[in-house]
Amino acid sequence: MIEPIAGTVEQCPFCHRTIRGTVEICPHCGAERRFGPTLRESLLTFAVGVSVGPVFMLIIGAGVQLAVLAAAIGGLLGFFVAHSRHAGDRWMKPPAGWTPPE
Repeated sequence: MIEPIAGTVEQCPFCHRTIRGTVEICPHCGAERRFGPTLRESLLTFAVGVSVGPVFMLIIGAGVQLAVLAAAIGGLLGFFVAHSRHAGDRWMKPPAGWTPPE
């Protein structure tokens, strides 16, 4: 039997079984390799950026126009934070009730 090359296999971080290094979904537990932020993470950081900036501007009395500008800048910053924080590969937990194909 031919043994696989050591650099082409890795361990699933959830079920700890050996998998190919190129798989996107673990065939044993269903964990998924993701690149970049999920939609939830992008929306959450965007919402935080859109809300924190205007609140701060209104507290210091800068006015509504600067608060709107701060919301736009905060939304962009939130989007970029999500994408820079989750810029690499990572494994996501398998979905509940996932069963391996037969």
